Amino acid sequence: MSKPVVHLYTVCWDEADMLGFFFRHYDPWVDRYVIYDDGSTDGSIDILRSHPKVELRRFERVDPDSFVLSHKAMQDEAWKESRGRADWVVVTAIDEHLHVRGRPMAEYLAAPDTRAATILPALGFDMNHPVMPADHGVLVERIVRGRPRIAFNKLSIFRPDAVRETGFGPGRHAAEPVGDLRLPLRDTVMLWHYKHLGFERNAAREAEQALRLGATDVARDYGQHYRWSKARLRAFWDEMEQEAVDLTAPDLEPDRICVGPLWWTARADIVRRGPRDRVVAAPAAAPLVSVLVKSYNHAAFVRQTIESVLSQSLQDFEIVVTDDGSTDGTCEILRGFDDPRLHLTASPRNAGISAAMNATVGRARGRYLAILNSDDWALPGRLERQVAFLEANPQVSLLFGMPRPVDEAGQPTQAFNDFRAPLRWPDFSRRTWLRAFFFEGNCLCAPSAMIRREAYAAAGAYDPRLTNLQDLDMWIRMLAEGHAIHVLPDELTAFRIHPGGGNTSARPEARLRTPFETIQILHRYASFDADLFEEVFGGSEAGAFDPADPVPLRVAALAAGIPSVAHRNLALALLFAHARTSDDYQRLRDLSGTLDALNVRAVDERDGRIAGLNGLLADRDAWIAGLNGRLADRDVRIAGLDGLLAEREAGIASLDGSLAARDARIADLAGLLADREGALAATEAALSQTRAERTALDARLSDAEVLLAGHRTDLLHARGDRRALEKRLREATASCEALEADRMRDEAATRDLEARLAAALASRERMRRSLSWRLTTPLRWIGRGR
Repeated sequence: MSKPVVHLYTVCWDEADMLGFFFRHYDPWVDRYVIYDDGSTDGSIDILRSHPKVELRRFERVDPDSFVLSHKAMQDEAWKESRGRADWVVVTAIDEHLHVRGRPMAEYLAAPDTRAATILPALGFDMNHPVMPADHGVLVERIVRGRPRIAFNKLSIFRPDAVRETGFGPGRHAAEPVGDLRLPLRDTVMLWHYKHLGFERNAAREAEQALRLGATDVARDYGQHYRWSKARLRAFWDEMEQEAVDLTAPDLEPDRICVGPLWWTARADIVRRGPRDRVVAAPAAAPLVSVLVKSYNHAAFVRQTIESVLSQSLQDFEIVVTDDGSTDGTCEILRGFDDPRLHLTASPRNAGISAAMNATVGRARGRYLAILNSDDWALPGRLERQVAFLEANPQVSLLFGMPRPVDEAGQPTQAFNDFRAPLRWPDFSRRTWLRAFFFEGNCLCAPSAMIRREAYAAAGAYDPRLTNLQDLDMWIRMLAEGHAIHVLPDELTAFRIHPGGGNTSARPEARLRTPFETIQILHRYASFDADLFEEVFGGSEAGAFDPADPVPLRVAALAAGIPSVAHRNLALALLFAHARTSDDYQRLRDLSGTLDALNVRAVDERDGRIAGLNGLLADRDAWIAGLNGRLADRDVRIAGLDGLLAEREAGIASLDGSLAARDARIADLAGLLADREGALAATEAALSQTRAERTALDARLSDAEVLLAGHRTDLLHARGDRRALEKRLREATASCEALEADRMRDEAATRDLEARLAAALASRERMRRSLSWRLTTPLRWIGRGR
């Protein structure tokens, strides 16, 4: 039992305290999360980005006035990208934990009774706890008290290939799904809603959510519980706590205590299916359906092909596989299935599509034969839908449906054929089908076909000479044998479109092979009897041929009027093969001379266009040559300019050197000037000291003169003591002479200092008038700023 692939879609807004619980719960069984963040600011984004399975996207409010309707739009559409990529999708909320009691979800989803279902609605329970628990473990094991609540009976898990639309209501509290809708035998999935963890936390979050509602939400009363008063919320909590029970109690049965009615039980088109409803054919018994699979080098896809059949709601089938010489491990994958209904035959070499189909049909035992390619997969309910139609419409032998075109990754893509064309036709009569095949070609998708065994018995084997159009040949032969074709509008098969024309019918070599095979297949019309020809072409095409001609010549006349290589070749080949009269021969000569069966005119026209293009190319080459000459001249001019530019740059480099030398000289001069100004300052200081000393000498001289005057006075008064006075006079005179000598020396020193000062001032004045002084002015200003 292989683990199913599960994708989960949800919205996040400030859920940092819940994300740990969320991931621990879902990680064991979810393979991919697509989470739309709605502006979280609490660290949620960092948590989401760090999770290896999360694809983080921004939540877009497609309705700017409604959070609720924008949320609904995302929930209705986002999951559709998982078609062809996932077995199940989960659409849920961060605080909604889905589980089945006592059973791992991965095991439950892979079980046969679950695989038969396409939708797994959940039974809803509101959980409550007085405080927010610490972040460890899983909540379904720690917080187990809750009460059933009808609002949480939700569609949360379903098969993306079976459900076409979910039709969610606001908040996902209702759903109107559309598609192949099958319930399990019993509803066992529970949704435990963990919003109410801690009253204050809950109240604060509700108030914040109310602010995020849009005008439309308020007007329509969406999210009205967000706007409850705290008192009303408290009353709701009290009610929850009174009604809560232990949901893990051994005697509790969730589907019996849940609140009904369950919306899915009211829908007549939603049925319950499981293994006990299936009739599985024993290996020795002939099954109802033989699924025919021819495989060749599809190791990347064949497992999905087989699993899509094994998970069908109708289980009375066998899978008949012919491997046509695969070399990539396809056979090993097929041998890995242990279901006794799978019958594999491996060819040692590639024998071609028709031979492989003949071998597969030859081993089939079923009443109905369903074709499925080894790179495609059957959509849920395909076999049941087709068997029911064929049982109810015995006149139909070949039943087709619509393919769902997908690329190699299983994503929707464009088909290379208009498979919906028959749905626009007025009817599915044999006339309509055979005319369409004759005039337009094939428009049926073989991997969607279910065919009665009798039709194969009547038409015979696939023509092994055909590779591209063996299916169309078979449809024409079955119609000619009286077996009717019908097309359902439902998508029944995911039809893989490979890049670069990788499908057999779209490969490049098919362009060569298809016209040839078309000619051979259209020869079938020449073998119609007159009644069948009249049934198909009588009336509207009656004027295009002579009704007296044999059928082959009538087919030739019809084909001659269709502008395709295959039809024109068919016309000439039939006329050549069946011409019997002179009139026939003349018609052949006329038609072969006018009907361009080999596209000769087209080739001539092409050659003429090629010649014209060659002339244009020659003109273009001449123009290019002239342009190249001009470019060469331009290159020469550019080279000259490059030389001038080099010279200019050399000059600039030289000037840069001169400027550097000048700057160095200015720096030297600035240093000398600083030295000179320092010396001048020292000289001025010395001169000031000398002046002070002279002043002191002048004061001493004045004192001496006063003293002398006093001595003289004393001399006048002391004439009598002349000798003493003269002695004193001589001493005073000597002192005066000494002072005078000092004064004269001081005056000489002063004159010398003044001369030196004058010379320094003159030198400074000359320096200020010089260029170097002017150039260093900014430097002195900078110095003063400091």
